[in-house]
Amino acid sequence: MWNIEGKQIPAARFQPFEPREVLYEFDGPRIFSFPDFDGELNLAYWCDEDEDVWRYVVVPTTTRILDALERGAISVYDALNQPRCWLCDVGLDQKVTQCQQVDFEEIPEECLPAAGTMLLPTLEPMLTLRAVGHEIRSGQDSWERYPNVR
Repeated sequence: MWNIEGKQIPAARFQPFEPREVLYEFDGPRIFSFPDFDGELNLAYWCDEDEDVWRYVVVPTTTRILDALERGAISVYDALNQPRCWLCDVGLDQKVTQCQQVDFEEIPEECLPAAGTMLLPTLEPMLTLRAVGHEIRSGQDSWERYPNVR
């Protein structure tokens, strides 16, 4: 496993490390929400493991972000890309063995979901188009400008 470079955080902050809601499971929970010691909601994303430890990216989250993630309105990467971020190593006994606050940008790219990856394959767009032009703006419905074209 790769080395963690960050500020050491007491492991007790994320105990118990138990999912409140599992969003994606494959050989165990891979993406889930859970409350921390103070009851604040967090999102955990499995990013690496060895024979004794599972490593998770943990970020604070909200029910609004979780809902958007489940609807396919935001990608997993976007849900994880938050101002505060921790890497938590969890032993086979489900106890956090170490946790460090890190900059999200410093997590190796191969340990994160690709940008645009949705929570479930069924949420992936069937077709993606790239729009160009000076009148194209995020959130603007171009069909409103051309009502006779459909």
